[in-house]
Amino acid sequence: MRKFTLLTSVLLTAPFAVGNVSAQCVATQDCATLGYTETSCENGGIKCPFGNAWSCKNSSSNGQQYDPNCTYGSIYYNDGTCIKEFVSGRIPIGVVVYDDDITHEKWIMALDNAGVGNWLTEKTDIPEITNYTEIRTAASDLKSCENTEAMLAFGNDKSPAASIAKNYAPVGADNTKGKWCLPSLGIWYMINNHRTKIDAAISRASGTSFQNFRNYWSSSELDASLIWCWNSSGNFASSSKGNNTGEYYTSLVRPVMKI
Repeated sequence: MRKFTLLTSVLLTAPFAVGNVSAQCVATQDCATLGYTETSCENGGIKCPFGNAWSCKNSSSNGQQYDPNCTYGSIYYNDGTCIKEFVSGRIPIGVVVYDDDITHEKWIMALDNAGVGNWLTEKTDIPEITNYTEIRTAASDLKSCENTEAMLAFGNDKSPAASIAKNYAPVGADNTKGKWCLPSLGIWYMINNHRTKIDAAISRASGTSFQNFRNYWSSSELDASLIWCWNSSGNFASSSKGNNTGEYYTSLVRPVMKI
C-alpha cells in the first residue's frame, strides 16, 4: 500500500520598510490574484471558488488535473468545485477521502450515512470479488465500484448494502445517482490514516460524523461467510454475511464516488 503525501506551498512576498517587526496577511477572493485567469479550459481545469474563472495549468502526466486544493479533507461541491474551505451558497456533497499522489485519482465520501442494511441476505461467496484473509492485503483493495457491481449482479434484493449505495444521491446532486459505491477496505484504510482532516471537513460542511460504536460496511470480502468492515474507533473487523439482525450485522452504508 502506498503512502500518500501531498505537499503544497504558497510563497507570498511584499515589500516592507526596514524595521518592521510584523506584517498583516490579508485573504483575497480575487480569482485573477489567486491564479484563476482563464475563462474556460478545453481539457478540464480548476474552477475558482469565488467566481467563474478557471486555471488550466498543472495537468498530471496521465492527463488528469492536479489540484493542490483538492486533497484529503477538501470539500467537494455539486458544481464540481473542490476546495478546503466551506463556501456559503454552494451545495457540498462530499469530502475527499482518497487521493493518489501519482495518478491523482480521487474519491469523495458522502457527508451523511445513506442507510442501514445487510451485506447479503445469505452466506455465499461472490467469485468476482477477491477474498482477503488478512487486513494487510485487504487494505490494498481499491475496487469499490467493481465490488459493488458484483454484489448487485448477485441480485439487488439480495444485496441491500450495495443497493443502498448505488441508489444514493445527495440533495442538490440528483445527477450523481448511480455513481456512488460501497467503499472498499482500501478506502477505509486511507480514511483511517487521514481521519483528523476528514472529520474536520465533514464538520465544516455540516455533515454527519461517523457514528460511535457502529460498524460501516466495506465491499471487500474475507471469505464465503465473512466480509470486512470499519468502525469509528479506528478498528477493522470481520462481520458475518447473511440475513442477520441487530446493529452489528446491519451495519451503516456510507457511499463513495470517484471524481
